Amino acid sequence: MYSKVFYKRPKPKPKTESMMIFLCIIASFSSMTAAVVSVLVVMLFSTPTPNCNANTCNAAFSAYLSEAQALATKSLAENDTIVFDQTVSNWDDAYSTTTGKYTVKCTGMYTFTWTICGDAKKYAGGQLGEWGTYLMQGTTIIGAVHTDTEEWSDHDCSTGSVTRYVISGDEIYLKTGFYHQGILLSMKDQSRSTFSGWKIFE
Repeated sequence: MYSKVFYKRPKPKPKTESMMIFLCIIASFSSMTAAVVSVLVVMLFSTPTPNCNANTCNAAFSAYLSEAQALATKSLAENDTIVFDQTVSNWDDAYSTTTGKYTVKCTGMYTFTWTICGDAKKYAGGQLGEWGTYLMQGTTIIGAVHTDTEEWSDHDCSTGSVTRYVISGDEIYLKTGFYHQGILLSMKDQSRSTFSGWKIFE
């Protein structure tokens, strides 16, 4: 007589439990991968934060003619320097109200701009204001502006602007140019004849 022996298989784990374990393993690797990728992205592509404490060479000035200085321009000869005797700003005192020249202390790319106004009142033997001016870098002309008043009490202003690379020690200034007569116009609370400049970058 034989007795029947029954083998009982171990009950398999539900598919859902196995799937959960698998997903947890994948998720752990994914989290690690995402963290590594994030670090690499920051290292490779992030923009460096500017060092605000760096020893940056700044430069800027803005000057204008006083009314008394504008009246005195009737005595200027051709190729004389126009001296703007008042400043609104003068970083590092690089512009001289005595010589009318800006001495570059920081080599770099600059913008210089100037506005010349001709007085349309009859001074100096009935001449209306007409002025040609040159912007100079040392002995080199780098800009020119002409302004002309055609009628009595019809003042005229012209503005020039130049962007140029300049070297420390260069002198930038304005001088009378190809033709001028009468006087320049500059009134503190109205129209001013001005000369300004500022550094853009190294």
